[in-house]
Amino acid sequence: MNIRAPRLFALALAFGLMTCATARSGAGIFEVQCNVPEAMVLIDDVVVGRAADWAPPGRAIRPGFRRVEIRYPGYHSHYAEIDIADGGGARVKAELHLLLD
Repeated sequence: MNIRAPRLFALALAFGLMTCATARSGAGIFEVQCNVPEAMVLIDDVVVGRAADWAPPGRAIRPGFRRVEIRYPGYHSHYAEIDIADGGGARVKAELHLLLD
């Protein structure tokens, strides 16, 4: 039995928890204002929820440069680029327009 394994696991767990706490403390706030509350919000090509879920007061997000897409079937998509600073925030205002047949 390897006695060092539990110590290494405890050290890795402590480092992981410390890293998570550090990331949260520097998080910024991101908000979406959209005329179609059911529209999907994608951040860096990952679906993160509906526009209504990100309405003010918004949600915490990791700092950094992000690509945002807001889309809904039958509407033109809205694209934006944001740069969240540590402890900062960003807001995207999206006015989705119906597609013409």
